[in-house]
Order: sequence, then structure tokens, then C-alpha cells
Amino acid sequence: MESALEKGSQYKLKWLIIDLSSIPIIDTMVADQLFKVITGLQLLGIKVVISGIRPEIAQTMVSLGIKIEEIRSFSSLHQAVQYTNSFTGFLI
Repeated sequence: MESALEKGSQYKLKWLIIDLSSIPIIDTMVADQLFKVITGLQLLGIKVVISGIRPEIAQTMVSLGIKIEEIRSFSSLHQAVQYTNSFTGFLI
């Protein structure tokens, strides 16, 4: 968490895409930590987008009671990149 917050601030990030498409499953501890990092990044003003959430990960998130209303999620990395680029003026 410290590294993500430090680097996000150091690089003056406006957006961060977290792609979970290569992660087959995560346990509740990892999911909880992931969303703590996301919350920390948001407090720094970094908008976080998640892509590639598999059904198993979604189930873990729901069982933890994690609310993702404030986090934009996409089924693919390509969709997430298109979304963030729509705010930055870049086109793919």
C-alpha cells in the first residue's frame, strides 16, 4: 500500500487502471487490501478503474461487502483504457 500511494503521488497520476484479468481468484484478505489501496489512491485524487474482474473475484468482493459504486469497472483492459482516454484526449 505504501508503495502504491508513494508512487502514485510521485508520478502525479490522475488515473490508475488495475487489471485483474490474469488473476484467477483472490482470497478475502487480498481483496480487502486491494480496496484499501484503491481508497488511499482516491484520497490522493487518483481515479482508479478496475478491469478484468472474473466471477470468482466478484463473488469474493460481494461476500466481503465491498461497495464499488465509486469505482468504475470494465470487463476488459481495452474498455478501461478507452474510458480513461476519453477524459485525457488520447485516442486508441
